This record gives sequence, C-alpha cells and structure tokens, in this order.
Amino acid sequence: MASIFKNTATATNDDSYVTAVPGARIRVTAVVVVAGATAQSLTFKSKPSGASSAISPLFAFGANGGMVLPYNPDGWFDTVKGEALTVTTASGGSTTGILVSYKLISAAT
Repeated sequence: MASIFKNTATATNDDSYVTAVPGARIRVTAVVVVAGATAQSLTFKSKPSGASSAISPLFAFGANGGMVLPYNPDGWFDTVKGEALTVTTASGGSTTGILVSYKLISAAT
C-alpha cells in the first residue's frame, strides 16, 4: 500500500494523483480531505489518455471543512484497469489538501 498527499488548487481538472500502471487498477483504500478558507467540491476520476470518468460522487465541503474515508481493505473505489487516478475540483473554492492511500490491483485479482 502507498499514500500520496497534494494540495490541489481550485478549478483544477484532472490533477494527477497516481500515474497509470499498465494492467492494474488503482484501488483507493483511505482518503483525508481538508478544504481551505472557502467552500470547495471535488470528484475522484479514472483518467485514460482522453477524457476522464468520475469514480466517486461529488464531495462538497464548507470553508475549512473536510472528510475522512477511513481505511477500508476492500477499497472505496477503483480506477479502470490501466488508467490514472486524478482529482477535479470546482471553481470558486480554495486550495484543498488531499491525502490518498491506495494499492495496485493486478488484472488477476
């Protein structure tokens, strides 16, 4: 299992969190999100070389709000096999801190 932390700016489309791995899905097992000084919303996405697809609901937060998806060994959501994990934030909010824990799932799993 691995983790990544980034601060994602407002109005960012497909901020890359985990690079695609050929033949593997990226399974998100835990998430911590903290919005900045203004309200923000975000969606986790599966990203091929073209347009991305949502793999989570839209998460919306008030100013300085946030959420925790605690460790789930079965995962909260997966990318499509061979696609990257990205995050898209809404416009009008502020920078959002995001911590993602994940594991790679091979095609045989």
